[in-house]
Amino acid sequence: MTPPGEARDRALDLLRRGDMAGGIAGLEGHLAAEPGDGGAWLALGAAYATLDRWADAAPALARAVERGGDAVEARLAHARALVRIGQLDGAASALQGAAAIAPADPRVLRELGVVLYDQRRYDEAAAWLARACEAAPGDARAAFALGLAHEARRDIAAAIAAYREAVRRAPGFIDARLTLADALASIGEHEQARIELEALLARERSHERAARNREVLRRALAEMRARRLLGKTERELARSALVVEAQLARRETLAPPVSVEGGGMRRTVRYTAPLLELHVTLDAGGGPGGGAIEALHLALTDPDRAARAEDDVFKVTVIGEDGRQAPVSYATGASLTFLREALGCPMTQASALYTSLLQGSPSVDWGGATLRFASVPGTAGKPGGERHGILVSQRG
Repeated sequence: MTPPGEARDRALDLLRRGDMAGGIAGLEGHLAAEPGDGGAWLALGAAYATLDRWADAAPALARAVERGGDAVEARLAHARALVRIGQLDGAASALQGAAAIAPADPRVLRELGVVLYDQRRYDEAAAWLARACEAAPGDARAAFALGLAHEARRDIAAAIAAYREAVRRAPGFIDARLTLADALASIGEHEQARIELEALLARERSHERAARNREVLRRALAEMRARRLLGKTERELARSALVVEAQLARRETLAPPVSVEGGGMRRTVRYTAPLLELHVTLDAGGGPGGGAIEALHLALTDPDRAARAEDDVFKVTVIGEDGRQAPVSYATGASLTFLREALGCPMTQASALYTSLLQGSPSVDWGGATLRFASVPGTAGKPGGERHGILVSQRG
């Protein structure tokens, strides 16, 4: 009779040489005689897994866990097999057991986070995946999985930060760049999304999806610039997000029309909403309701209230320098939406221009327009009713 140790060693040697059938048969024979050999159960489970025999692998690996004491490898392998046969609850339990033994093992942390994500336990998934990212600073897949968990939690700013970290850790990680571009585009950051796709295509020139998405974004950016309100008429203004979402209503002409060189009359029209006023200066062209927009002035009629109120109208998402979503007030949401549409620029650019004004720049020139804080007269016939806000006007 062959000693048990020799039978196991011969079976393992067969597996190393690629004889899976012989190795599995040898281990099965060995374990019939020595059922307490945890290492042999682990090897048998791994052999079944190599052949995608997951229904056989799972119970073998469960025996490895039972016989192996504190062996993390057995718990990891068992959890992976349970995932393959759709037993996510069991997989989560196995990985939690592994985490209790090895709380800093990044493999355990990441795989537990992924299983919890698959169970739609997104808050828990994000917590475990954040720990995985800390435990393995170079693990791009942990950062990517964290981004997916945050996006499922509807925290798009945190998701974008995680996707950016995944790309930083692995610049050639295609799925991370694609998903980052999709997330940026979803909040209107078309220019930033295009930059990510350009970076991907610099590495993978034949990547069809990236090339297709880049063209979509290029068209979206062109359409955004084409919808720039400066130079348009009140017809386009009436269809803008600023007017529609804030429910701005057209009121009276603020002052009598004035003559301009070459004939015709320039006039200013007022639009109002509970917390906003929009003053629109139109040039001399066209008849009643005609003329092109030369300048737009957005004023907050109750600045303190607008600064305290949450933006639930424009639904602007602002991402801070730390990659986290910054709280956005109604005042900020309105101001950024105004700049984005007046200039036909991405939200990132609107935010940068607005920040420059807030930091004290007396005026900013961008894209053929000038931006500055300014005051305009209030309702005609009512002295002392000046409105203070952002003025955007054609330059030159």
